[in-house]
Amino acid sequence: MSTMSVALGTLHSLLRQLAEAEGALSEGPRAISISEKQVANIEQQIEQQKQTIKTSRKHADELNLKLKTHEATLKKLDGQLNTASSNKEYEIIKGQIENGKKERGELEETAFAAMEEIDTAQTRLKQLEAELVTKKQSAQQTKAAVDAKRPELDASIAALNASIADAEKVLPGDHKANYLRLRKAHGAEALSPIEDDFCTACDGRIINQDLVRIRMNECLCCRSCGRVLYNPS
Repeated sequence: MSTMSVALGTLHSLLRQLAEAEGALSEGPRAISISEKQVANIEQQIEQQKQTIKTSRKHADELNLKLKTHEATLKKLDGQLNTASSNKEYEIIKGQIENGKKERGELEETAFAAMEEIDTAQTRLKQLEAELVTKKQSAQQTKAAVDAKRPELDASIAALNASIADAEKVLPGDHKANYLRLRKAHGAEALSPIEDDFCTACDGRIINQDLVRIRMNECLCCRSCGRVLYNPS
């Protein structure tokens, strides 16, 4: 293996380590953002649930008021029934009472269902409130873990950047600009090891002339994808 390939292999390894460290560093804010969104989502659900309970209670109150009004009407009809002046009037009032009792039964069922709906909504509200406590604790733990790890990652990235800057000195002046362009486009994969005479980045075959030049310590790029080539063995 040529000294150039050894140096480029070291540079490639450092670039990959940097990509991994930068990925870990950027993962922290993403994890915090996700946990904060989860908390906000639960808070929104809680507000919606409170509104649902409020609406359900209003509906239940309206039904109870209708029931009271209905009871008063039935009581009045009972009084009229006792003072009916004819059989015809008696039958009419009796029919009104029967219809009123039927309607009262339907109202009672609806009111009972409304109360059950409130109970269910309140149970769900308690579940959401408990879930919110858990999500907030989880979000705090996530942030604390990210904050604790950040100094180590920052130091690692700084050290890697310094090592990479030193390792890049092996690149000939006429290759440096092309390498920097490749690094901007492909990150750590600006370099590509040769395996069985093929570029591992694009599977393009390396011609014999280029293989010989690489073994002779030259810095070459793949003719297919443009990556900086090195021979790892």
